[in-house]
Amino acid sequence: MSGFFGFLAFAAFVFFILGLIKPQKFIFWGKRKRGSTFLYLVAFVVFLIVSVSTSPGAGATPTSVSSATGESASSSQVSEQPASSKAASEKVPASAAPVSSKAPATKEFSVTLLPGYYEIGADLPSGTYDFDIVTGNGNVSDINDGVNLIMGKNSDDMYQKSYKNAELTDGSTLILSQCSIKVSTKNAGAVKARDNSSAKAFNITSSGKYAAGRDFQPGYYDIELVSGQGNVICMENQLNAIFSKDASLGVTEYKNVKFESGNTLQIEGPKLKLTPSK
Repeated sequence: MSGFFGFLAFAAFVFFILGLIKPQKFIFWGKRKRGSTFLYLVAFVVFLIVSVSTSPGAGATPTSVSSATGESASSSQVSEQPASSKAASEKVPASAAPVSSKAPATKEFSVTLLPGYYEIGADLPSGTYDFDIVTGNGNVSDINDGVNLIMGKNSDDMYQKSYKNAELTDGSTLILSQCSIKVSTKNAGAVKARDNSSAKAFNITSSGKYAAGRDFQPGYYDIELVSGQGNVICMENQLNAIFSKDASLGVTEYKNVKFESGNTLQIEGPKLKLTPSK
C-alpha cells in the first residue's frame, strides 16, 4: 500500500514541475496558471506522508530496537565465550606442567671389579664406561660390545692402563681374566636382580672334576681360594684361571661364574669355596 501512495506522491511532484513549465497542458482545473500547480505540491506532501506512515518499516521499528538489543546481548555473550575458551586454553599448560623439555637425569656409577663374569643389566648397569687397571695383568673382553683388551700394571707396551668410552649394553657379558679394574660411567642404566635361588654353597677340598647338577647345584657362584694354588678350568663357560695367594702368579677370587647343569669344573691343586653370587 505504501508503494502505491509513494507512486502518487512521485506523480504529483512530476506534475508540479511540469505545471510550472507548461501550466496550460498539465493543469486540468480552474484557470490554468502557474499558481494552480501548488495543488500538485500539496498532493505530493499528503501522498508522501501517507506513504511513509503505511510503510512496513514504521510498524517494525520497536521490533528492530528489541532485535538490536537482543543482538547486542547475544554479541556480548559471544564475546564472553572466547574469553572462557581462552581461560580454558590457559589452563591446559598448567595441567601439562609435568611434561619437561629437560634432558633425562644422568646417574653416575663407579665400582672396582674383581676377576669374573659381569652380565650387563644384572651384575653391572649398562652405560658408557671408562676402565682403569687396579691389579694384575690379564684380559678384559665383551665380544658383543666389541671390547677385547689386555690390561695390566706392567710397564710393557702390550698392557693398557686405561680405556675410554666402552659401550656396555644390556644382555652382554664383561669378562675379566686375571686382573681387577675400576669401571665408571655417567649414564648408568637400571639393574634387575637375577634369580639365583637354585645355587647352594659347596666346598672343594681335593683336586678332581665336579659336575653341576651332580656334585653341586647349577647357578651363579663366587669362587674363593681357601688354600693351595693351581689351575681352575671349566670349558663350557670359558673359565681358565690360576688361583694363588701370590698376586704375581694368580688370583684369589672369581665372581659370578655361571654353571649350567652338566658343566664340569676341573680343579688342579687348590682348595676352593663356592658361594652363591648375590
